[in-house]
Amino acid sequence: MEFKYLAQWAREQKRLGLFFRTVLRWRDQYALVFNQGSFLQINLQSQQPFCFFSDLEIINWQPAVELAIMEKHLQRTRLQEIGIMPGERIIYLDFTKPDPFLPAQQFRLFLEFIPQFTNIILTRNENDNWKIVDCSRKVTLAENHFRQLIPAVSYELPPAGFSNTNEPVIYPLSFDERLHILENAPGGFSGMDEFLESFYYQGWLLKISEQTRNSSLKRLKAEIRKKERKLEKLAAELASAEAGNAWKQQGELLKANQHLIKNGIDRIRLIDYFLPQMPEIEIKLKPDKSPAANVADYFRKYRKSVTGKIIIARQQEITEKEIATLKQQIAELEELNLPLPGEYSLPQTAKTPLMDTLTRIIVNQDWEFFIGRNSKDNDFITTRLGRPDDWWFHTRIYKGTHVLLRNLKKKVLPDDLLQLGCRLAAAYSKAAKSSNVPVDYTQIRYVRKPRGSAPGFVVYTNQKTLYVDPLDLRAARKIITEKYAESTG
Repeated sequence: MEFKYLAQWAREQKRLGLFFRTVLRWRDQYALVFNQGSFLQINLQSQQPFCFFSDLEIINWQPAVELAIMEKHLQRTRLQEIGIMPGERIIYLDFTKPDPFLPAQQFRLFLEFIPQFTNIILTRNENDNWKIVDCSRKVTLAENHFRQLIPAVSYELPPAGFSNTNEPVIYPLSFDERLHILENAPGGFSGMDEFLESFYYQGWLLKISEQTRNSSLKRLKAEIRKKERKLEKLAAELASAEAGNAWKQQGELLKANQHLIKNGIDRIRLIDYFLPQMPEIEIKLKPDKSPAANVADYFRKYRKSVTGKIIIARQQEITEKEIATLKQQIAELEELNLPLPGEYSLPQTAKTPLMDTLTRIIVNQDWEFFIGRNSKDNDFITTRLGRPDDWWFHTRIYKGTHVLLRNLKKKVLPDDLLQLGCRLAAAYSKAAKSSNVPVDYTQIRYVRKPRGSAPGFVVYTNQKTLYVDPLDLRAARKIITEKYAESTG
């Protein structure tokens, strides 16, 4: 990420006073979790690293065990300042930790967004000297003669490698399908957090998903070719094993004429009485073996061929099933409909063109309904517009739209709005003409869209089910108007 965008992000940050909770990780992503349900997502992707504040529960975060020391020292700290090192692609966050007996401890977290050399480094102020406490990537002098990053060493800025100028950022911002940042773009974003959040989730993450899918397809197809070659080899081995009956017949002939076999000969001609014409055939022998050993050798070949056919047939069956499974996996990957970057974006204000197209019912200043019409709307409502305390409704068995009840003041869900949300979800589903329709409801914090899944597809937990009769939009508006007298939209 260019310096000017990082600098603009740092200038816009007003989320000071937050208390640190924990640090999480997913691949090359880290999340510094604070109170009030927000977290700082740190993208250490080597080509375009950056960070942004978010409250989206999309990534399946896990504890960052490798930063356990960092997390321990940041416990009970409070975020005091966010800034950027002059001319450097390094964001810093200053924390303080109260101490009942000594002056408050001061910590500074450096986020080094230098392409190919990204790092998270926690330092502590010791006599106006920032000493390293922990970092995500440790570097010794054996690896870098100019700079080491290990605990107890003073933090030093990296050698200058970029010419960073603090040019002005011209809003609104957007990006194209090649992930080029566009300034002064109509319909774009007017804040860096909102832009970077969309840039990551609707840009980089989708690009990574596409790359992962293509890599998986390549790997699966290579595995299929490998197993098809194995089938060819097994077929050749089976053809060889089919000669088993011939080994047995030749062994019987040698056994019946063992008295004719002389030591040291390498072949013998005998009458083949297994065929009606009883032709004369030539049977090869091993001159270094006795007549009895040559007979035993042919029967051993026969027994091995019988066992081999069973093993080969089993291996063929297993390999064919493995190929079928791999082809099914390829079909499933090829059917995944990954949305293109920019297909939908986060709302930059209280009202955007996409939001204008949604079915919206304003209950009052505390509550409002949004109803999707298609997969694109459903994704926008559920993964972009919804916030953790909002309520989400969807029919349990039947296909249907997503219904979102915005909880603008984070209040307890009233029974009448719970009923309305469920009845609207039933009305906008395949069960619209049915009765006693099962509708699941849960908070948005428990709804997640799997990476790479088709538009409109989500998974959710902590849901409850209510059986209701569908209620059309006009009737719902009337009920809200009569009860709350503030319905618009």
